[in-house]
Amino acid sequence: MDSHDANRIGAAILLTALAVAGSAWMGRLAVPAIIPPRPAFALPEPPGGAAGPSLADALAHADPRAGQLLAARTCAICHSFTRGAPPTVGPNLSGVAGTPIADVPGYVFSPALSAHRSEFWTDDALATWLESPARFAPGTRMAFPGLPDIRDRAAIIAYLHTLSDGGRQP
Repeated sequence: MDSHDANRIGAAILLTALAVAGSAWMGRLAVPAIIPPRPAFALPEPPGGAAGPSLADALAHADPRAGQLLAARTCAICHSFTRGAPPTVGPNLSGVAGTPIADVPGYVFSPALSAHRSEFWTDDALATWLESPARFAPGTRMAFPGLPDIRDRAAIIAYLHTLSDGGRQP
C-alpha cells in the first residue's frame, strides 16, 4: 500500500468521525434533553372511564367451574386441591380461602410470604396474590407470573371458596 492509499483511508476515517460528531451535535440541538413538565397530549380514557370491573363485580359474576378449569391449567402443576392431600411443589390449596397466610400444615413457606402471617387470605389478598405473587411478596419462591385479567382471578377465587369451609378468619 502506498501513501496515496493511506491518505484516502485516513481521510475516510476523518470524514466519518466528523459526520458522526456533526450528527450528534445536530441531534442535541433538535431534541431537547429536558423532560417536558407536562405530556404533549393526553391519552384517552378506556371506555366507561374504568380499566375493568372491580373485584366485587368480577366475583359476583365469577363461575367457580371456570375457575376450577383455569386452576387445573395454571395452578395444579404445583398445587393440589384435594382436602388432606400432601403438599407438592407448593402447598395444598384446599380450604385456603379465609385462612391465615402462610399457615398450611406440612409446608415450609418462604420468608417473603411468612412475613404476611398476621394477614388472612381474603378475596382482596387472593386477588392481589394471583395478579402478581412477586409484587405481593417480593422474594417469594413462587415463579408464577400472575393473571392480569380480574375475571380470571375472580373465577379462581370463586373456585377456592367452593373448597373452603369458611376458613378460620376471625
